[in-house]
Amino acid sequence: MTRLKLVFAAIALLVIAAWLGSVDWSLMSGGIWSARGLLVPLTGILAMAFMAAAILLAARPVQVESALGGLDKFYRLHKWLGIAAVIMTVLHWLVEKAPKWLVELGLLAPRQRVAGAAAEPRPFADYRDLASDLGEGAFYLLLALAALALWRRFPYHLFFKTHRVMAVLYLVLTFHAIVLTPASYWTAPIGLLMIVLFTVAAVAAGLSIFGRIGKTHRFAGEVTDFHLHEGNSVLDVGVKLTTAWPGHAAGQFAFLKFEGTERAHPFTISSGWANTGRLAFSIKGIGDYTRRLPAIIKVGQAITVEGPYGRFDFGSAAGRQLWIAGGVGITPFIARMEAITIAGQPQDVDLIYSTGALDDAFVDEVRSAADAAGVRLQIVDTGKAGLVDLAKLAAWLPDWRCADVWFCGPSKFGDSLYNAMRAEGLPADRFHRELFEMR
Repeated sequence: MTRLKLVFAAIALLVIAAWLGSVDWSLMSGGIWSARGLLVPLTGILAMAFMAAAILLAARPVQVESALGGLDKFYRLHKWLGIAAVIMTVLHWLVEKAPKWLVELGLLAPRQRVAGAAAEPRPFADYRDLASDLGEGAFYLLLALAALALWRRFPYHLFFKTHRVMAVLYLVLTFHAIVLTPASYWTAPIGLLMIVLFTVAAVAAGLSIFGRIGKTHRFAGEVTDFHLHEGNSVLDVGVKLTTAWPGHAAGQFAFLKFEGTERAHPFTISSGWANTGRLAFSIKGIGDYTRRLPAIIKVGQAITVEGPYGRFDFGSAAGRQLWIAGGVGITPFIARMEAITIAGQPQDVDLIYSTGALDDAFVDEVRSAADAAGVRLQIVDTGKAGLVDLAKLAAWLPDWRCADVWFCGPSKFGDSLYNAMRAEGLPADRFHRELFEMR
């Protein structure tokens, strides 16, 4: 999280620094209207910069995945940038409109033009009205789409469709920004930065609009088997790839698109890699789509697998590891246990599997995987024993501070454990988790 905050701050500071090195500060002597003349471009440029960075991350650039800690972190930063873009867009609109409202109310004197002053160059004068109208319309639509994106009850499949409109809105707002940005900016540091951001993000927006995101990381396969565990609503799906898979590390995930379905969904890979072309996924029925999957899929059905993504890879400086899984968060640990068994290199690992929906067959699979890998397993039925907290964990494993912690499960569960462990002195970089939220 600290890394994400630093990246977010770096983007904002870079834009502000370039802007500070580009403006004519003598304009500040003109009072509120001069200040408005500076703040309107600044808020607009910040909004566009945040939106550009968000769209770039949405294109899933694997080249910087390691630097950001994995694709799951991409989406957390993407969300922050999107919210920041909306906030700055609102400020941009207010700074533009509020002085005019104050003039209409008689609370502010109209702007006075200095006689004989040189007019500001306007290289796109013929398009300024169009750019202004399009920008305002895009602003209102942006607010509506942002509200839908943040509304948790808005169906995910509809969220996905409406969210793709953001790429089109970005291109519209880019036109708005190019036309209305002061001409002097384009030969200054801020102008050069804007050109780079606008160009790169426009390419990313094009990839989104034409469905090309992740194209080079897609592989063909077919469903070989599937089984629904009734006790916990987890669907095990086996896949045989028919095109070359680059291999994956335990803990990574992929986007799956079953033939006949409208789009891909992300799921953690629950199998280690033995270069056999076989992949397995354990999919929890927690939404409309995943609950319908058992009735949708069939053996032999074509499937597209995009990936692998993620950096929840169990790399650790400490020899001992403590794994904590909540519900379907057990999936990456199953994959890691299979990988350990394949490699024949046992590790010093304790696994706490916490679940409120026990399924005997699924639990047997977890036990078998743990036994084969030499992992010490403790299963907690939260329906009987209650939720796992640090006090219970410390009673089971008094020396838990000696281990690196790897967590996968509900976000509130992870936050609670992280805060409690940090309060007890565990360094932040020894608590590893996925931030697997797509919205």
